[in-house]
Amino acid sequence: MGKIEEMLLRNGVIYRSPDGSSSYVEGSLLSNSLVVKDSSGQVTHRIERAANGVDLVAINTSTNTVDLRLAA
Repeated sequence: MGKIEEMLLRNGVIYRSPDGSSSYVEGSLLSNSLVVKDSSGQVTHRIERAANGVDLVAINTSTNTVDLRLAA
């Protein structure tokens, strides 16, 4: 998950603030999915496979739009 976290951090999907708050990536083995949660534990993005079946996309849960495409 390190490379995915680096790409999300670089593109502003996850953050680390000087005050200690941060968002983070959490995975689930049961549902085979990744989500991004903010410092309060709310899900902000879902990480899913893109339509091409190879790339990943970060989908904003409040707008249900793709914020970032992570090319494989």
